[in-house]
Amino acid sequence: MANINENEVKVAETNNNVDYRAYENASEFESKLTIEDKVIAKVAGIAVRTVDGVLDLKGTFMDSTRGFFSSDDKNYTVGITVESGETEAKIDVDIILEYGKNAREVFEEIKKVVKENVKATTGIDVVAVNVNVEDLLTKQEYQKNQKDNEAENNQANY
Repeated sequence: MANINENEVKVAETNNNVDYRAYENASEFESKLTIEDKVIAKVAGIAVRTVDGVLDLKGTFMDSTRGFFSSDDKNYTVGITVESGETEAKIDVDIILEYGKNAREVFEEIKKVVKENVKATTGIDVVAVNVNVEDLLTKQEYQKNQKDNEAENNQANY
């Protein structure tokens, strides 16, 4: 906490008018920006989905349950885990890789777009991006799985 000279405070408070310049170094008037991990995860999730070779992000059972009961069309944070401080973050990404795509190239592109988008949106530096390939599917297999899951969800709603 900053030290404020008592004489400055007394002068500033004369005539019942408060001059907050006397308090400008006081911690109770400091402004602070806080960005939740879920916001960083959402930025990362949106960025990862733009990478050629990523069919989808792979979430846990709890993520899929949450998504089923959610009103969102797409939960962008599924498959993304964030550990962050005030200025830095570490991001883990679980993906389904498209068959025929080079995993190393996809990894490098994910690192690039996640770091760029998180920095541009939040000002936070991403110090590590870890990618875990959870599954490997052809585009046709993935699309078939999506249709099957959609049909199951529609039947469950009746």
